[in-house]
Amino acid sequence: MRITFGIQVLVATVVLTVLTYAGWAIANEILFRQQAQPINFPHDRHVGIRKIACVYCHRGVFKGDIAGVPSVQECMDCHQVVLKDSPEIKKLAAHWDAKDPSKSTPINWFKVYKLPEHVRFTHQAHINRGIECASCNGKVEEMAVLTQSSRPIPDWIHLGDMKSQTYGHNPTMGWCVTCHRQNNAPTDCTTCHK
Repeated sequence: MRITFGIQVLVATVVLTVLTYAGWAIANEILFRQQAQPINFPHDRHVGIRKIACVYCHRGVFKGDIAGVPSVQECMDCHQVVLKDSPEIKKLAAHWDAKDPSKSTPINWFKVYKLPEHVRFTHQAHINRGIECASCNGKVEEMAVLTQSSRPIPDWIHLGDMKSQTYGHNPTMGWCVTCHRQNNAPTDCTTCHK
């Protein structure tokens, strides 16, 4: 039996589609798999239970693009006393030089919120505009382990049927543009693209 050209094209298209999807899924898992942090930092305990404001630890939001993380000394200001015998605090203390805090070794935290290289994002502009951290980062006060993919879409962003989508590891351009439009923020390409 002879297979027609049309059926060959159809089979080739289906096979190519399946391989493309499988390749994308594998690459997505490899490239965007979240790494475990060197020290377990429970945001739910610090922000949720202790009610420590995001800007207490992430002071860079007032000055520029990145939020930043506190120094080992800032963490140890509390943890010399609070939960000092906990295994995770002992990991923290191993980075700290009590005699000369300037000689403390920084902790190599893994970045959770990743944007493509061509995207420009400044925390300062958003904080100065009064945008709450949870608008983009989700309900951090409920997250024992911070993950970007668990970021819910805020109620004030009206996306219709898109609301049920999970945005995975990065917010989409459409998500950002919708927010900018609803908040009368600039939508010119050069606002967010380098």
